[in-house]
Amino acid sequence: MSDLIFNKTIKNILSYFISSTLVIFCLVPFLVQAQGTSNPDPGTSNPSISIKIENPFKTDNIQDLIKTIVNDILMPIGGVVAVLMIMYAGFLFVTARGDSAQITKAKDALTWAVIGAAILLGAWVISQAISTTIDALKK
Repeated sequence: MSDLIFNKTIKNILSYFISSTLVIFCLVPFLVQAQGTSNPDPGTSNPSISIKIENPFKTDNIQDLIKTIVNDILMPIGGVVAVLMIMYAGFLFVTARGDSAQITKAKDALTWAVIGAAILLGAWVISQAISTTIDALKK
């Protein structure tokens, strides 16, 4: 009987501790934010805060945007995926153990991985050719 009362007491104390901790973690950021602001101009009640949002692509025109997307996003991600798919095809070859159905599956996986890598490389070549053409037409 005393164990039951002791467990209830521990549960009550633990629940109060958790709830008070959550309240503190929710209120402290608001209090700190309110104290951290200083008013540089005493004539105004609300100081203006300047927030500058930078362009993550750092480009001013569509040509540089496409070049950045292809070179900095598509090529690294596509290259990693192509290498992983070729490794997966190799894994399928190793685990086939002479089973013709598994070898066919591995050959298909390797074929599609190489086709995907070729499409990726082709997209890069085409984007470079278009970029070079646009640069030549600007002059």
